Order: sequence, then structure tokens, then C-alpha cells
Amino acid sequence: MGIFHFFSKEKKQPVLVRCTHCSYELHLLPGEVRILEARNAGDPVCSLKEECDICHIGFMIPAHYTNRHGKTYLFHDLKPKIKNLDPNTVTNRIFGIHFL
Repeated sequence: MGIFHFFSKEKKQPVLVRCTHCSYELHLLPGEVRILEARNAGDPVCSLKEECDICHIGFMIPAHYTNRHGKTYLFHDLKPKIKNLDPNTVTNRIFGIHFL
């Protein structure tokens, strides 16, 4: 019936994400993953991408993740496609100052 999936013993596991610059690792809960995927739905490279809170230079991307459409994201495949930011964008992220 329709309610049996609520009692399933298979819970979604946290997703390991890693920074492209400082290699900081973090586990994201399934709810956080859904929010990031909705926010970055138009991104052609990776829909599960967030700026790093530690170094503010790199991006947190999944180490190994398969989304609900069956597309697999691997860290070593995505890292070359996601470039590090220029210094002006990094300064803007940290201090909120716009330089031209």
C-alpha cells in the first residue's frame, strides 16, 4: 500500500562532500541535499555544489553521489570542471565588498 515506504528500514545515508581547494570534508543530510539540488537546478556541471565555509575559495562537491535521476557525480571527475574563483569574488564572499 501507500504507507509502507514510511516503515522501510532503508534510510537515506548522508552524502560526503569535499572542498575542491582545502579538501575539507562534511556530511550533508538528505534534507540539505534536496535544498541544494533545488537551489542549483540550472547548473549544468553539478547540482549539488556549495561554496566552502572554511576557505571561501573552493566549492563543496560530492565525493560520490547518485541523484534521483540516476546521474552519478564523482569528485575526481567534477573537480577539473569546477574552477577556483578569482580574487575579487573571494573578497566579495568573505567581506561583502565589491571591487571592480
